[in-house]
Amino acid sequence: MVTDTQTDSPALSLGVFDMHMHPTLKSFMLGKKFWKRHRPRAGFFPLTMRTDAHALRAGEVKAFFSTIYMVEQDFKKDVWPLQLLRWFMPRLNHIFRTAPDALVFECLKHQETMIKRANANGEPHFETALSFSEMKRITAEGKIAVLRSVEGAHHLNGKIENVDAFFEEGICHMIIPHLYPNEACKNVDAFPDLTLLRKIGCFRQKIDLESGLTDFGCELVDRMLDLGMVVDMCHATPKCRAEILERAKRHAIRRPIVMSHVGVHALAPYPMNPTPKEIHDIADSGGVVGIIAMGHWLEKPEPRKGIESILRTVDHLIEFGGDDVVAFGSDFDGFTAPPKDFKSPRDYGELRTLLCVRYGRERAAKFLNGNIERVLQLGWGKQ
Repeated sequence: MVTDTQTDSPALSLGVFDMHMHPTLKSFMLGKKFWKRHRPRAGFFPLTMRTDAHALRAGEVKAFFSTIYMVEQDFKKDVWPLQLLRWFMPRLNHIFRTAPDALVFECLKHQETMIKRANANGEPHFETALSFSEMKRITAEGKIAVLRSVEGAHHLNGKIENVDAFFEEGICHMIIPHLYPNEACKNVDAFPDLTLLRKIGCFRQKIDLESGLTDFGCELVDRMLDLGMVVDMCHATPKCRAEILERAKRHAIRRPIVMSHVGVHALAPYPMNPTPKEIHDIADSGGVVGIIAMGHWLEKPEPRKGIESILRTVDHLIEFGGDDVVAFGSDFDGFTAPPKDFKSPRDYGELRTLLCVRYGRERAAKFLNGNIERVLQLGWGKQ
């Protein structure tokens, strides 16, 4: 077992880098306490927290992307029950009335308060990394590095200069699209099977899979590549993904392109999931595909348990992208429905054991942390 004092132990190489977690979302929006122990159920159960401080330590998480997401204005229009919830959730009302770029800075402050409170309740286990070198120092000290991330270019509020402002605040990674079209591009359907909610008039947006990057989107991708903010194609249309990969290929600095929290198209044939060619092209850029902890996106029909589906996803990624493309991005606390056997960071323990048995310790270490660390070394900051 990895301990905080065994910083030179070989076991530390099996600590987890998770590319996509949402503790700030649950804490900021719902008032959940990151520093307290929660006992989450499997499946869709949004009123609990999965990525609390205890779970991260129990799962031997080494670093994680603490992703900021504030709901788009289109969400408010598309999901009419939110209008009712606004009267019972003052925080939601605040979110809908505040500019999205301002909310990012507000969330960053909230996140630091959350981390300080967790550290005050015990040993200082957590520290925010504002650069790659800081991340290396923090993990070498046996602490958990918290990396700043943003999901959705709508947070830029249409201002390309906000990319620089976010970067100056230590944001190392941004997912360009999300649930609704923004100034940079359109999106795939994140809720393809919610037929009941559609019957009552929710999630009715029209999806245009033939759309690509806008002029703003092209400028955004180029600026992120220039600065060294990792470009994430999750939620993007197939055409948009192809255009992002092509821009990265032509860029003066070689930067990795990633998809942080998906399955694969061969096992769950949704437009959200990358095809074998896309897996190959992501690997060719030096990037990774982070495997999500949600049976819906992992395999069809959806499995009740998820770890075997995760292992089949690893096999598929290796087949088309090699060992260097495999990573993990759970999407815990992203209002998702995790499977029975992988419902919080605690369950990385069983997955770690199975990865070592199936692939050997050295390859398992690459999947759990080495590949993401390489992405950050190449993709975060000036080269």
